[in-house]
Amino acid sequence: MASVFDVAVYILKKQGSMTAMKLQKLVYYCQAWALVWDEKPLFDEKIQAWANGPVCPDLFAAHKGHYTVNAS
Repeated sequence: MASVFDVAVYILKKQGSMTAMKLQKLVYYCQAWALVWDEKPLFDEKIQAWANGPVCPDLFAAHKGHYTVNAS
């Protein structure tokens, strides 16, 4: 099983740098579609509903304080 970090790196390699908020939302959509299509989660890390949208706290902690993130 992939981790949320694997999914984030994959997205960033395909799409290039983006805001941390956009990355959080795309990771959320990946998890949602995996649950719809495969009926199982893509990764085990939890996603929470925050005021500005869905957030995976583990991924948030890795990018805390950064507006833009990239694959490196």
